[in-house]
Parts: sequence; structure tokens; C-alpha cells
Amino acid sequence: MKLLLYTHSDYNWVWKYWHKQTDKFLSNIKKICLVNSNSEFRDDYYVIKYDDKKNYKNRIISCLEKLDDNEIVIFLHEDMFLYDIPKFDILNEYYQLILQEKCHSIKLIRAFENLEKSNLHRNLLINPLDQLFSIQPTMIKVKNLKYVFLNAPGKNIWEFEANTSERYLKNFISLCSFYDTFDKKRGKYHYDSTVFPYICTAVIKGKWNYKEYKKELFEIFYNKKFNFFSYYLSRFKF
Repeated sequence: MKLLLYTHSDYNWVWKYWHKQTDKFLSNIKKICLVNSNSEFRDDYYVIKYDDKKNYKNRIISCLEKLDDNEIVIFLHEDMFLYDIPKFDILNEYYQLILQEKCHSIKLIRAFENLEKSNLHRNLLINPLDQLFSIQPTMIKVKNLKYVFLNAPGKNIWEFEANTSERYLKNFISLCSFYDTFDKKRGKYHYDSTVFPYICTAVIKGKWNYKEYKKELFEIFYNKKFNFFSYYLSRFKF
């Protein structure tokens, strides 16, 4: 299993924290970076460069063509970094399900209410048919990731996500991770992920997402336990 990171040099100010958290929690996992052609990335990553003139979908497709179809990856963006230790035993169980093609993708976070439980694993739920894929950390084979990007229409991320329904993704078995009562609701649309504890979008409209993740971001930035007094002082400095 490898990390498959999509990023752009416009977000190079986030890379410091991506590297810090990934080195801390995922140092032994091989990593692939998809990045725009006029940019450099750390040399311990296998770097694939895309043409900046292409739209989001076609950037991804052009890079996936250079990877082994049967490789299993966790696909994610640069502002979706970890803040705690993943449950590697469960991730390995998910890996086996993907390897054996019992399902096509496992999103490592829950984002909907009233989802049906999957009979494949105690910690998996079935994603709704009107959104079988979203841009959040997802374990998937390269060939299935390619299938999603080739078949779901959309010129940008938001159009693409809105079209990842069964209408375009035929017979696509899509699950999501949910660690029973340990995964608490975070914000309006999603839950925390105990299995892969990451910040679900650390950057919103070019700014750090303090609204939902003030504690986690503070501790990552300052290497100390969160308290409200230090947090509010830090907002004037950062």
C-alpha cells in the first residue's frame, strides 16, 4: 500500500505540515506525489508531474496512466494530514478486501447519516448511490481510481464529486470506514476517523480551517497541548 498525494505548488505553504505529520505517522509507507510540472517536491517521493493547463480530472488521469493498474493506494490531498496514529491492523484488513476485489474503494471517513452496514467488515458502511466517491482519503486500486476519473464528468473537483453516482459508476462497490461510537460528528457534514485520524480539509478558501480543527492545528503548529489562552494568542502571530 502506498500514499498517492495530489498537490499543487499554490499550496506549497501547506507542505511543511504535510511532511511533518506524514513523517511522524507514516514514515514506513512509500509515497507518490502528483504535482504540477513547474514545481519540485521532496526527493524521497516518486514524483509524477502533470500539465497545469489541464483540468483537475485530466491531471489525475494523465498521472494514473504512469502507475501500475493493480497498485493499491490511499489517494488524498496535501491538506488532509494525520493528527494521530492510524489503526494499521484495520487498514491492513481493508487492504485485503481491496486486494481480493471484494469492494472497489474504501473512503477512510464517514460523511452521511443512516448508512447501511456492510457485511464485509465490522467497521465498514455502504456509501450512498448518489455519491460513490469523494475527494477524501480513499483506499483503492489504481485501475479503479482511473475508472472513477474517466467516467464521472466534471471540469472541477466540485462538479466531479457531484457526478460520482451509480449513473456514471456502474456496479461500483463503495464503502466507508466507521469505528462504531468512537467516531464523533465533526462539523456539519462528516465524522472523525479513528482508523485514519486526519484533518478533513485543513484549508478552506486559502485559510486554515480553525473553525473545525483549532485544537489539532494548534498542536501541529506549536508542538504543545492545546489550551484556549495560548490558542487565541497564537492567532495574532500565525
